[in-house]
Amino acid sequence: MLEITTAVRFLHLAASMLPLGIFAFIYVIGRPAAAKAGAPAQTAFAAFEQRQWRIAAASLAVVFVSGLGAFALQAANMTGRPLAQSLTLDNLSGVLGTQFGKAWLLRQIILILLAGIVTTLIRRQRTTSILLDTGFALAAALVGTMALSGHAAAGEGMTLILQLHADALHLLGAGMWLGALLPLALLLDDCRRAGTDWAGTVAQEATRRFSWLGIATVSTLVLTGLYNAWQLVGDIPPLVGTDYGRLLIVKLALLLPLLALAATNLLWIRPRMLAMASAQNSPSFHDLVGRLRRNALFEAGIGVTILLIVAILGVTAPARHVQPEWPFSFRYSWEINKNLPEKRFPIMFGKSFPEQRTSILIGAGLAAAALLPLGYALFRRRYRRWALGLGIAAASGGAALALPALWVDAYPTTYRRPAVPYQAISVESGLQSFRQYCVPCHGVAGFGDGPAAAGLTPKPADLTAKHTGDHTAGDLFWWLSHGKPNTAMLAFEGIMNEEVRWDLINFLRTLSAAEQARRMAPLLEQPWLVAPDFVYRTLRGENKSLKEHRSQKVVLLVLFTWPQSQARMAELQALQDQFSKANVAVLAVPADPATLDSQSLALLNRPALDLIIDGSEETFATYGLFRRSLSEAGMRPDAPIPAHMEFLIDRQGYVRARWIAGESRGWTNTEILLREIGRLNQEQPSAPAPDDHVH
Repeated sequence: MLEITTAVRFLHLAASMLPLGIFAFIYVIGRPAAAKAGAPAQTAFAAFEQRQWRIAAASLAVVFVSGLGAFALQAANMTGRPLAQSLTLDNLSGVLGTQFGKAWLLRQIILILLAGIVTTLIRRQRTTSILLDTGFALAAALVGTMALSGHAAAGEGMTLILQLHADALHLLGAGMWLGALLPLALLLDDCRRAGTDWAGTVAQEATRRFSWLGIATVSTLVLTGLYNAWQLVGDIPPLVGTDYGRLLIVKLALLLPLLALAATNLLWIRPRMLAMASAQNSPSFHDLVGRLRRNALFEAGIGVTILLIVAILGVTAPARHVQPEWPFSFRYSWEINKNLPEKRFPIMFGKSFPEQRTSILIGAGLAAAALLPLGYALFRRRYRRWALGLGIAAASGGAALALPALWVDAYPTTYRRPAVPYQAISVESGLQSFRQYCVPCHGVAGFGDGPAAAGLTPKPADLTAKHTGDHTAGDLFWWLSHGKPNTAMLAFEGIMNEEVRWDLINFLRTLSAAEQARRMAPLLEQPWLVAPDFVYRTLRGENKSLKEHRSQKVVLLVLFTWPQSQARMAELQALQDQFSKANVAVLAVPADPATLDSQSLALLNRPALDLIIDGSEETFATYGLFRRSLSEAGMRPDAPIPAHMEFLIDRQGYVRARWIAGESRGWTNTEILLREIGRLNQEQPSAPAPDDHVH
């Protein structure tokens, strides 16, 4: 079924573009060229034009038949039944109610109107400008509306509008360029056969005008293609690690010879044809016309292949929505290498550098030095070859030194996005798996000091170190699934299912972040610590999530123990008016909801705060991981969760400040708390909102 769908899409796409190319050619190129050559050329071009309208009519017939086929296949795809069983009135009417069906119906109306125009053009000896203008507009609409049923129609809001316009312009540019190649080749063949001076003039003028059309359409294709690629691919890993991305690479690879042929026509053949104004009937001129015709046919052939790839892309999931499989055994990473000082070279420039960074600095210096001889070769003729060779050698040497120093190992899952969102319930589940499987080697705090670590070589990794956060979640997933060679790290693919492994990875990233957050104080920091999301139900029966407060309210998250926190909770309730004016949501998470009796619940059930009942256990356990601090108790590997902790979370979803009761006076001075909230309300976002997934 997929092969049939692809074939139908290809026929529909190619057949839709050809009439647009014919109208564009006749309107912009053919008629003006014939008018410049005089009355005999116009008479001959009228016969040529009639042949083009017949070709356009045949193409529209293919559009109609393939459109019916696409509609039937869509009905089969929606129902999941064989094609013959899906062609019922109810199923077909159901397809008409979808975005695809509405776009299909609109295109059928345009097709009928365009077919009427083309039929009229075939029957009339002389074509009026209004018929040509209307036909051109309808042909453009037939191609442009194909964007309404493609990947571009899946966006939302302003993104949807931009994607639809970019895709429509991309289709129009392709249709006018590729669709005009066939009539250009046919016209050039007629001119070569005619062998008259006016035929040479037509060929010259048509070539000149087609060059300008090509420049305009190719520019449109490049700009809109880059935007579409960004929206549907977005990065290098999806480009090389998904079927959609690899097809796009093949499409771009085919575009290169297409552009090379176009450049040959523009920069070599066209100037020579225009220079032979007095020898339009000579063998050399006819040879140039023949070459241009062959190149146009080659371009058309490559264009047809590109359209086939576009048809396949139309039934392939966009790369942004597919998990990429990294095909290489290495990747480039500055973040990891800058944290691996290892062996050091002697003092350089009064400073000692890591070995890898030294290689990068020397390589970058060589590459920068290469600009001097390359610049000289660009502007001077004397010793140009020597300068060019020296520049290339310096640039190559710099790359050979710098790039390997940036290489790190990579795996098929390196750029895989976590299948489980970064939420408290996932982190808490990962904590349970960590205690069950990882503590014997890595220790209770993940320092690599578990009871089995003493007899292992090499020692288990410190999971709290910063390099844990520098690796991608996909790296961790690979090691967790397949183990690490030459270490005691086991492969857990057969022990834990995929969801459990992602839960454990979410926990490990939280564990590493908690270690980096030891210095976090009651004063605002720059945004870096992502607040794990959590879903909760309040005592008043409201169901919400932390993410719902993004872009709306600053959140004061309070982890409390009853009755130890009773006095502090009363202080927070007394700040109800200030919190309301500052647009602050206070979320209170009890350590143990069972300790809250009816009297304490009555005290806590105030408008000043939302008391979390359902969802409190995993939320308390997750944010309790951020108890690590520089105090004596906070330095212990098995430090207990403090009785009371508070976190300020900004509107983008970052933890910006923390107060642990008993370690400092902190927010017992409520003026400090209100001042930091005021700073959050006044600041402009300085970091992108964190993704739902950990990377």
